[in-house]
Amino acid sequence: MKKFLLLLFFLLSISFNSSAFIRDSEIENTIKEIVAPIAEAAEQDKEKLKIFIINDKQLNAFVTPGQKIFIFSGLIVNSKNVNALEGVIAHELGHITGRHHIKIYDQIGKSRSVLLAGLIGGIAVQALTGDPNAAAAIAGGAMSTTRSSLLNFTRVQEGAADQAGFSFLKKSGKSLCGVISFLELLESMDPYYRQNAYSQTHPLTRERIEDARNAAKNENCENNFKKKLTNITPSELSIDEKYKFIQVKLIGFIDPENAVNTIKDNPKFNEDQKKYGYAIANYKMFNLKKGNELMDQLIKKYPTNPYFYELKAQMLRENGFLKQSLENYLIVNKLMPNDPLIQIELAHTLLNLDSNNTLDESIKILLKAQKKEPENNKLWYLLSVAYGKNSQMSESRYASAYSAYLKGDDEMALSFIQRAKKITSRTSETWKKLDILEEKINLNNKNRR
Repeated sequence: MKKFLLLLFFLLSISFNSSAFIRDSEIENTIKEIVAPIAEAAEQDKEKLKIFIINDKQLNAFVTPGQKIFIFSGLIVNSKNVNALEGVIAHELGHITGRHHIKIYDQIGKSRSVLLAGLIGGIAVQALTGDPNAAAAIAGGAMSTTRSSLLNFTRVQEGAADQAGFSFLKKSGKSLCGVISFLELLESMDPYYRQNAYSQTHPLTRERIEDARNAAKNENCENNFKKKLTNITPSELSIDEKYKFIQVKLIGFIDPENAVNTIKDNPKFNEDQKKYGYAIANYKMFNLKKGNELMDQLIKKYPTNPYFYELKAQMLRENGFLKQSLENYLIVNKLMPNDPLIQIELAHTLLNLDSNNTLDESIKILLKAQKKEPENNKLWYLLSVAYGKNSQMSESRYASAYSAYLKGDDEMALSFIQRAKKITSRTSETWKKLDILEEKINLNNKNRR
């Protein structure tokens, strides 16, 4: 019951037009680089922290049990600079170290009778009517009923997380000015914060700004915010420069039709960053020639940046230029030989080339990537295709079953398991894997009842 409640609560925290989580090597590696020193200051094992990027325009982030940090793409795109995101990350780590995510879920659980009824009712109406606002509207009544009992609890936690975050930023040598700019952005977007503080589950933004200003009293934030934009040199990029590249990347992919207008007049991006965003927007709008030309210019200036080759490879593969795509993926893999997401894309390209040599190599690469990405649905789908083409049908059906399981389609997963068992030896390793997966699915279904 409690896990089901938390799942529904999580679903309603994300707008219903959100399509998916974003998996991208450049974005994830940049965010991990941002998180690492702050996590160390918070005495958290950075290797155990799990970062998830949600494709949603909200300016939001939250934590869940298991040291999981969820960051919305809207937060990344709209942050003034990397320091603003650092402030949010520090705050979320404050929740983790204070174990607030566990305490508040326990508190929600105490009120679950009225809240759960509202959540289920809202989602049911959405399913029946197709109205994405139905669930939020109906559940809103249930949530307002329990909010008064949660309000003081969460306001205290938010204040404690702020103070812990300030400490982590100082300890890791980061500025607190980004916290101020982010909270001011929130305040400008939501005047309701100023009108009715007591109905909010967070402290007043103005109160939090004053707390942040007091914590940053020894910093000259005005000068920090007025730093001149300089052209990037082809040497190693700073973390702030890397961050701006992933900002324009997200803009180009999420909203290619408006990306040029969004980027061109934005003073925080320099010409190279704008060029990156333009290249993505052009390729997404079916102008491969222009997109490819822009990427070639960036590669010429930054010949050791793996992500520029990766984007060029993706553009070429999706437009049918498989050999040229492979050439670029091989360069990326040489520059980043242990990146599992790069390995998955390389294997995808090899699989598309459809020769015996590339087929064997694609399976080998996917199995290597699986060690670091055991729950990657695309990996399992590609394995099912590769094994099928290689006439390894037992393995192919097992991979199809696992792919269906990861997508939440237990019925399809069990169907693939039964079909696989018809052609699989009971003494084989594949049979053992099929049994383990079947038991896992049946146990999950039993716990849901």
